[in-house]
Amino acid sequence: MDNSKHYPPPWILKGNGFIFAFLGNKKYNLTNSFMTEESTSAFEGGLAACMLINYESSNVGPYYELLYIPGSFTYKNKSYKRITKIYVSSETSIGEGIRNWAIPKEKADFIWEEIPDSDTTLIKVSKGKETFLSVSLKKHFFHFPITTALLPYKLLQKSENCYLETQLKGFGKGKLATIQKIETNETHFPDLFKAGCLKYGLSINPFEIEFPIPGRYDFE
Repeated sequence: MDNSKHYPPPWILKGNGFIFAFLGNKKYNLTNSFMTEESTSAFEGGLAACMLINYESSNVGPYYELLYIPGSFTYKNKSYKRITKIYVSSETSIGEGIRNWAIPKEKADFIWEEIPDSDTTLIKVSKGKETFLSVSLKKHFFHFPITTALLPYKLLQKSENCYLETQLKGFGKGKLATIQKIETNETHFPDLFKAGCLKYGLSINPFEIEFPIPGRYDFE
């Protein structure tokens, strides 16, 4: 992948992954979800989410992703979601994610292992020699359709000179998923159970999602 080339939106991404949505612990998230001072002052709390994603194809090729949304934030009397911590395995995705949508991506190494005949996925995320998240996830029962229309939230991320608003659109096949075991280093990523996460979430395989051209709000 040519890191000197620009890959503008819209992007179409396909793959599989896990989503854990939960009522966040506001007190914990205020101090442990890597918010900026500006984000802290705008934080409402509410529905939080963690996502672990295997993008098998995208505008910048395949890559892995781990992200955290601590809840909702207020801007101009409207409520938005905001990614406050996110790691990806692709250098190109980092630069383009920041440039296109002001998503504050960082580089990490991923091991993503599907255990045959067990519906279990083992994921490890590390920086250098330090593994800061290790999780075992189990998929259960039957597939059912899922769409972003069920959770029509918008992202609002702050760039150097404006806010960028992004409305994601996607669909896929879901299954119930549970966290079997998880270990987290809070210096790099929130402790999900302390943050309010229960062990239940969704496995989505396959999915397709569109990251469109964002709306722009210049600073006043």
